Amino acid sequence: MRIVFVLLFTILLSSSLVAQKNYSTKNAEVHFIAVDDSDIDAVNKNAICRLQSNGDMSFIMLIKDFTFEMEGMQKHFNEEYLESDQFPRAFFNGKITNFSTVNFAKDGKYPITVTGTMQVHGVNKAMQTSGMLEIKNGIPLATAQFTVTLKDFKIGGILIKMVADKINIDIKASFQ
Repeated sequence: MRIVFVLLFTILLSSSLVAQKNYSTKNAEVHFIAVDDSDIDAVNKNAICRLQSNGDMSFIMLIKDFTFEMEGMQKHFNEEYLESDQFPRAFFNGKITNFSTVNFAKDGKYPITVTGTMQVHGVNKAMQTSGMLEIKNGIPLATAQFTVTLKDFKIGGILIKMVADKINIDIKASFQ
């Protein structure tokens, strides 16, 4: 009897481990727009995002991959504000704190809370935001919107002092 119980437990445990999966994408989109100036608007469609079966989530992106409609803005952004030669990447490492509420076997939209550390311009900052994890056929799509204050990341410059200290950020990661 004990052997049967151990075998059943082992089978159940291994099947639940097989059902868990890690997801990633090399085409997550990070879009930002200044709160007070819609001319400061850019998108990066090459962010790498990973979602692990324990709820850990990470993003990494090259700053130079942000593109602007106004070409001149891109040069100022990279050279004067984000100094992308000195600080070429932005990172986020965190965790979905309510990951256990997401049912990957059932299509639907699941509200999530993500906490972690974001690094931009060489500065680390603790972050917490709400988002959505939508499941379609077992594949997640993560979205989130939040606002950052550029001074928190030691990003300055005359334009930012005059117009745009707060930036709205939209994230969309379609996993594979």
